[in-house]
Amino acid sequence: MKKYFMSLVKSGTGDSSKSFSLVLSALVGALIGLCISFTIVYDVVVDGKIDTDLGELGVFLMAVGVFMVGGGFSKTLTEKLEKHKKNEEDEEI
Repeated sequence: MKKYFMSLVKSGTGDSSKSFSLVLSALVGALIGLCISFTIVYDVVVDGKIDTDLGELGVFLMAVGVFMVGGGFSKTLTEKLEKHKKNEEDEEI
């Protein structure tokens, strides 16, 4: 784990802070999804019906999805721009 954090600081490695934020946002989103699933299952087991407002839960899950997309957006955008720059440099040669 220490080596991974050190590679985040070094430039020129495959690891970057954008990769770390992408992984972290995916893990947090998965954890939130598991918590919501556990809560709904617990709600059904206790009294046999869902008392949770599913409309608001859908909005909350959408917000979690936006959070996860935001974590990967910067990485996707910068890699696309770097690939575009590399293609332009290859065409000039």
